[in-house]
Parts: sequence; structure tokens; C-alpha cells
Amino acid sequence: MKTNLRDIPEIFHSSETGAPMHHCKVCNKYLLDEGVQYSIEKAFVNYPGMGTRDLIWEFAMCNECMESTMQEVSEESQAKMNDYFAQNSDLYPHKQLLQEENFDPDVWLESCIVKGKKMSDCSQFQIAGQCLGNKMVFEHTPFMISGLAMDEVAELLSHKTIGFMNDFRDKHFPPPEDLSPLLRDKDFVFI
Repeated sequence: MKTNLRDIPEIFHSSETGAPMHHCKVCNKYLLDEGVQYSIEKAFVNYPGMGTRDLIWEFAMCNECMESTMQEVSEESQAKMNDYFAQNSDLYPHKQLLQEENFDPDVWLESCIVKGKKMSDCSQFQIAGQCLGNKMVFEHTPFMISGLAMDEVAELLSHKTIGFMNDFRDKHFPPPEDLSPLLRDKDFVFI
């Protein structure tokens, strides 16, 4: 067993049940069985002065669905995203945490891996984690990306890719009708 497998942190649990997410958002595959690989992503609006935040969306997606979903992203957009993260991400703190065997999720998610901005200072942010069954893999993830970095990523993507990602959002995370115009002014981007 890998020593970097830990219980899934509460921040990655379902906002509805408080328990670990257990089904793929796309195919409904059960995720908590041993050996099942999947990702969890969540996006938040943060109110730094008030010390509170609201969840915008959350999902767990099996690796098979993530791969097929990402095939809808244009090759140009994938290359630009990969280049952006390769050139701008700083995963050195994560490597240090692994060496220290520090698996405190608050420390792993404390700062944006691109901008270095503290979560508490971000008006918006996304978190991501890789999971294996009922455990999270602490290696490259979990991590946090600030809204500023996500805006930069969105600027790199083709209109086709942005359209696909927004269609995915609209299908899987429809807002209440009265809030729809307010929640659709930002593009949806996978990490």
C-alpha cells in the first residue's frame, strides 16, 4: 500500500451528504471500491473579509469519463493548458510536504500552485484531488488554483473548448432559474 494514500479530506466530501462522493457525475460508476481511480473537483466563491465561502459546483469523475470528456477539448487548448501549468505551477511545496510526510489537507490547499496566493485571500478558487477507491492520493494533488489563474487558463482556450466546458457545466450543474444570469458570467474550466 502506498504511504501517500489518506482518507479523503472533508473539504472534498459531498456538500449534500457530508460523506465522500461515491458515484461518477457522468456515468454513475461506484467510485469507492478498491482500485477505482477518479478525480474530485470543486469551485468556491470566497468572502475573505467575512471568513466564509460558498460552493459553486462539485463533482467526482472516474478516470475513464475524464479521459473521454477531455477528448472533447481541442488539441490546441490541451497543449496550451499543459504548457501553462508546466511553466507556471510550483509543486515544490508539495514535494517538501511529501518528504516531511505531512498530509494535512489544509497545508496542501493553503496556496494557489500557480500564483502563490493564499486561499483565504482568493475571491474564487478551485480545488482538485486524485483518488483511489476510498482514499485520496497525496502526490501532485490535492491542490488549489486561484480564480485569477483559472481566468488566465480560460483566456488560452479555444471558443470550441470553452463552449464544450460551458455545455458540460450547464448539463451537470444547472443553477436555479432566478440565479442563472448571475452564475453564467464566468466560463467553466476543468483543472
